[in-house]
Amino acid sequence: MRPLALSLAALCLLLPAAAPALAEETVKDEDWAKSRGFRLGVEADVLVSTIEANLPRREAASGDGASAGEASAGGEASSFAASFAAVAQIPLFAGLHLDAELPFAYGSSQARPPDAAVGDAATVAPELEGFFFGNPSIGLHYVASVFPTLMVIGGLSASIPITQDPSDDTAAAAAAALAVRGYFDAQRTLLEHVPLRARGGVELRPIEAFYVRSDLVAMFAIPTADGETEVFIEHASEAELRSLGGFGVGARLQAAFPLTRTDKVALAAEPFVGMEPPTSGLYFRAGLLVALDAPLGFGLEQGKLATVRVALGGKF
Repeated sequence: MRPLALSLAALCLLLPAAAPALAEETVKDEDWAKSRGFRLGVEADVLVSTIEANLPRREAASGDGASAGEASAGGEASSFAASFAAVAQIPLFAGLHLDAELPFAYGSSQARPPDAAVGDAATVAPELEGFFFGNPSIGLHYVASVFPTLMVIGGLSASIPITQDPSDDTAAAAAAALAVRGYFDAQRTLLEHVPLRARGGVELRPIEAFYVRSDLVAMFAIPTADGETEVFIEHASEAELRSLGGFGVGARLQAAFPLTRTDKVALAAEPFVGMEPPTSGLYFRAGLLVALDAPLGFGLEQGKLATVRVALGGKF
């Protein structure tokens, strides 16, 4: 009896130590996918662009009485755009989740002649500067586990246009914010429209350290004033290698199709690093979104789209 009693005592001592490990493994099996679980965070995208341009310069009248004329001169045009969004993903029951986001944006642009000092008020075009709240969104998505390593996602959302009759400054800021993500997530900053989105996607973890995600989104934006219905198609795929501690490196390839606009396709790539805790805790991601095709790209060239992207939040 004594050996049996000692064995039972040892088992009782081992169970409390093993329980957290077993619970952690259970959470990993169910909630490794980003589309599952309770998440709150903030996303920021910042673009600073400076390009050389041929700007008109007024010349003095000639001595023989000829009228003043305009000549082309080298100059500089600069712009700054930043978009932000508070995002939430809240589990309801089973695999059903509530999605919400509150975006806002700021943009400015200015053109200066070559002999103007930085900050000089003498510009050849009016400076445009605007800040505005974007379109808050609410939606639902459902995550189904096909296999322990494969999740399938489907969802719907709608956005509310709270900015009406925008000024020129606001319209310029919205246009810059629309491009800053490579025409992705257009529902956040598309003015005077009611965006309706349908989403489908998969998340795959073939091995514990390798994660693959792919999404396809169709958006129809109904005008609230004079205008046409806007149609956007978005597709993005990304792959990430992640250590057991949660540190990861990866790459994203995206294609946006603004079908009702002049530019019918916008391709972009984003290398990124991040930290994703296995269970609960703070997550972080930073990347550089680089446009690959005209007119936004090639992004590493002067005056093209190369956006610094940062996301920070918590898993609960």
